[in-house]
Amino acid sequence: LPLRAPTAGQLNLDFDGQQLVDTTFCVVDLETTGGSAADGRITEIGAVKVRAGEILGEFRTFVDPQQPIPAFITVLTGITAPMVAGAPREDAAVPMLLEFLADSVFVAHNAPYDTGFLKAACGRLGVTWPGPQVIDTARLARSVLGRDEVPNHKLATLAQFFHTRVTPNHRALDDARATVDVLHGLLERLGSVGVLTLEELTASMRKVHQRRREKRHLADRLPEA
Repeated sequence: LPLRAPTAGQLNLDFDGQQLVDTTFCVVDLETTGGSAADGRITEIGAVKVRAGEILGEFRTFVDPQQPIPAFITVLTGITAPMVAGAPREDAAVPMLLEFLADSVFVAHNAPYDTGFLKAACGRLGVTWPGPQVIDTARLARSVLGRDEVPNHKLATLAQFFHTRVTPNHRALDDARATVDVLHGLLERLGSVGVLTLEELTASMRKVHQRRREKRHLADRLPEA
């Protein structure tokens, strides 16, 4: 059947989907006492809200875990018991983060770790987890960057690859800031191949087999619109 154009001589290509340039991302990083989300507790929260490459706001707080911080965690993060003494407990800190996160796409590096701790905290507090859409930059990087570009997909490795303005150091806000730059680097890479909506970005997190990647040249001469 012939295509009917809404106006003479022009097709209306109406693609559904939320444009990435209009999407607000909230990049979150947690420091914890380690272990599982059921047994461990949050010690520090850092979050950066961004849209269209612009930083809209930042959130940072220590959290009193109400349990000892293991020595190896202190060595890793530099966070000690005196630093969190007197800080908000999770019943105050987590709701503050959820308010900051509202109406945003949740982004984190190895996101299941962070969402796991937050969901566990919400369960203890009797607070409903808002169920935001989640983008995991580690998973996204695995689908975008091959081994010929990076040896692994750790945050420190990706930060070096994308020349982030902040070096990750196992502190919540600095790691969140570095993840923002990693996210933007991945979005720029994906934008060059036509990934422009949130739905397309979510689909990009699905791992593509190398044999399919090797067939990309078959589309070289195809129109992009």
